[in-house]
This record gives sequence, C-alpha cells and structure tokens, in this order.
Amino acid sequence: MAFAEKRGNGWRARWKGPDGTLESKPGFSTRTAAEEYGQDQESAIRANRYVDPRAGRITMTDWVNTWFPALDLEPTTLDSYRYLLEVHILPAFGDDPLNSLNPQKIAQWEKKLVTDGLSRRTASNARSTLITTLSDAVPRYLTTNPAARRKGKGKKGQRRIERVEHSGKVWASPIDALLIAERAAALSGSATDFVAVMTMAYTGMRWSEIVGLPPDCVHGDTIDVHWKLYELNGRFYRGRPKDGSMRTVTIPPFLQSLLAAHLKATKNARCTCTSRPGDDGAIAWCAGDDYVFLGQQRGHFRRSNYSERIFRPAADAWHPARKGKAARDRVPVLVDHGKPWPGKPLPTWPAAVPGLTFVVPQGQGRPRMSDELRVASWLPVLPNLTPHGLRHGYQTWMDEAGLSYVLQSAQMGHEVPGMRGVYSHVSTSMLTGLKTAMQALWSASLTDRAGLSSSSSVGWLDSALTALRAGETAGLGGPAPRWLPKSDF
Repeated sequence: MAFAEKRGNGWRARWKGPDGTLESKPGFSTRTAAEEYGQDQESAIRANRYVDPRAGRITMTDWVNTWFPALDLEPTTLDSYRYLLEVHILPAFGDDPLNSLNPQKIAQWEKKLVTDGLSRRTASNARSTLITTLSDAVPRYLTTNPAARRKGKGKKGQRRIERVEHSGKVWASPIDALLIAERAAALSGSATDFVAVMTMAYTGMRWSEIVGLPPDCVHGDTIDVHWKLYELNGRFYRGRPKDGSMRTVTIPPFLQSLLAAHLKATKNARCTCTSRPGDDGAIAWCAGDDYVFLGQQRGHFRRSNYSERIFRPAADAWHPARKGKAARDRVPVLVDHGKPWPGKPLPTWPAAVPGLTFVVPQGQGRPRMSDELRVASWLPVLPNLTPHGLRHGYQTWMDEAGLSYVLQSAQMGHEVPGMRGVYSHVSTSMLTGLKTAMQALWSASLTDRAGLSSSSSVGWLDSALTALRAGETAGLGGPAPRWLPKSDF
C-alpha cells in the first residue's frame, strides 16, 4: 500500500512498482498529497497504465532500434519509415531521452524542416512517422505522445486549404477517361495503355492492382482483384491488395470485349523479372510471371515514369518539367494532326513565351512544317488528374447512377460498417444494374467521342466508332476488333 515519508521540509511518496521494487517521488508539500500520488501509481499499475519513472530515460535511437525490427508492415511502408527516421528524425532527436521530448520542441522541428527547404507534405509525413514511433512507447515509457497533433492548433488558413484540396480531388468523367486512354495509347504506340486506362476507369482498381493483374484473374464479366505489385527500390514484389481488400469486380460488356481482345493479342505475356541471389525470403519479389498489362519490352509500368511520359501529357497536354542532367521546362505535346485522331506525337518544341516572337526550332530530330506534316498541340483534357483520380471518378459514376451502397463498397473493396455489413448482400439484379449503367456511360462517351472524329489511331476504338456509324451496338458483336501495329500510331 502506498505511503508517505517525511523528507526535510517536505514529503516523499512511496509505492511498489510492477516488479515489487519500492519506488519513490519526492517534492510534496503535504503528507496527503504524497499519499494520493502513491495511490494513483498503484491504480495505474492495476489498470496497466503505469509508466516507470526511469523508463523515459531511454534515448530515441535506443527506442527505434527496439521498435522498428518488430514492425510487420508493407515493405514500401517500412522503407518510407526507415528513410524518414534516418534522414530527419534521428539526426534531430536520436540522443534525446524520450521523457525530454515535448510538443513545443517537436513543433519547432517540423517548422524548421519547411524553412530548410523541405515541402510541407514531406515535413508532415516526417511528423506523422514520429507520432507513430512514439505512440507505441505509451504507456511503458511515456504517459502521452508528445508528437501528437492537438486539434484546433496550427494555421487555420492552412487547414482550410488542406480541406479544400482534399475535397477538390480531380476525377474523370467517362468522356475524360476515354480521351485520356486514347491519348495514352497514341503517346506509347501501344494499345495496351488504352486498355489499362479504361480498365482502371470502369473498375476503380488501384494502380498497383492494375500492374499486378494476372490473366487467370480475368473471367468474362468479372475480374478477381486478388493481387497487387508494389515497386520498391527499382524492383517489384507481389502482395495482397491494400488493407486486404480482395474482391471480385463486375465489368460492363464493352470492357469484357476489350479485355478479351487484349488478352488474345498479348497471349503468354511474361514479365522480364528474375530472382536474385540473397533475396530476402520475407519479400515476395516478382521473379517472372504472366500479367495482363506489361510495357512493350515486357517490363512492368513504373508509376513515376508512366506519370511523366504517358499519363500527365495525356491529361494535361504538356510534358512535365524535368530536373537533373536532362533538366527542361514543361513543353506542350505536339502531334501531326494529319494522322488519325488524336494525331501522331512528334518531338517537342519549347513553349512560346507571351510577348516574344516564336522562332520554330531547327535541327535534327525537330518536326518541320510542310504540306505532309501538320503540326498542332493538344488541348488539356483534365489537368492534374492522376490514375487514382480514375478511382474517384468510378465511385462518383456509381453514385450518380443511384447504385446500392453495398454494391459500391463491394466494387471498391471497402468494408460496410456495422450490422449493415453483416446482413446486406450483393444480388444478381444489383450486378445487372451496374453493368447496364456502366455500359450506358460508355455508349454516351463513345457518341461524344465520335463528334470529334469518326476514326481513331487505336484499333479497338476505331472498330467501335465504325460500328457506331453502322448503327451497331458499340463494342458488342460484329467482327473482332482490329489492332493496329505500333507503326500505325
């Protein structure tokens, strides 16, 4: 039982710790205050909230060396944690005891990261990693997490900006998705990009799920989303979808036809990945397998490269700026619009500067104006759209179609909370309604696309436009889609 001892002019609280050691804390002005403190510690021991007064003396480095090896997370998440810890957190706090950290010190550190040139997002990610690191030190080493963000603190304007940016996530309409998919195929010279973008748009699949989709998971009007491929340090590893969201998505008839034609044209498409000596057995590195979507050299699409070379130019109509040895400002996408829509991509010119006379660049590899070559630049379709924005668009399309919440959750891989998730089920009529709604969106977007041009450089789309002109059901029945070779783009 806790008790108090007289110490000079004050009192000291005494109590037994969890291991039976007699603990103490001096500095109380009255005997009652000391006894109450000791009783509070005994109550914390019984409730498993007790903090050893000596435990907080462990340094941040020692705690990280204990905490990090025990984590069981995605390899990409561990790699991100390791980088932020080694580059930003430990240099600042590595030698500090945990009990010396306080909210003011941590807030000043986060602010300094920004003033030193780091982006606000990276600084926020570093703070979030510190929060996660210290949260597991409570209650053994800390009573509370000193890195936790307090509600209502920080710049009110910045919080408003973040809310607006989050709510203003760019998402694609069906015609946006179709035009971007067509442009992506024109830029790459491969119809694979058209199929991949349209599949993302009409299934809500994530980028890693599209890249990791094996042919044996495509079954007629359904796709089993059971795998993903994540990129880590230039290599790919296989795993289950984010948050274990394995699911079977239902697709509309036109996409079923498109995927069937694609799989027939790319049969036995095995990636070039190989195993390496010394590979960590805990990571399921891709060692070569069949995939639905591969690049022209049978490599996997890499998120950053694909964004810079294909997706950003297709959506923005501009090639993004580059840094490093090949640095350049952003430049517009140029095409020969004498070729089938959306035109044949050409080597770039620098953008014109308002107020200055534009001089057409000369030299080897530069396009030249002639009767045979008609140079034009694309207009933007949907600036700042990302592949994940297609997922946002798909959710919005289902909302607009008035589809069941439980059906939407099943398609997106989200859990339905509470008893509704236990007793609600996806019915056959719900799936029929989904296919009908998505097919209608496709048909409407195809009609809109035909208003721009009656032909396309993408073979399957060109066949669909031809069928539309003939009054047939676009994308269904009729002759097999015509796939144009690379030279025809």
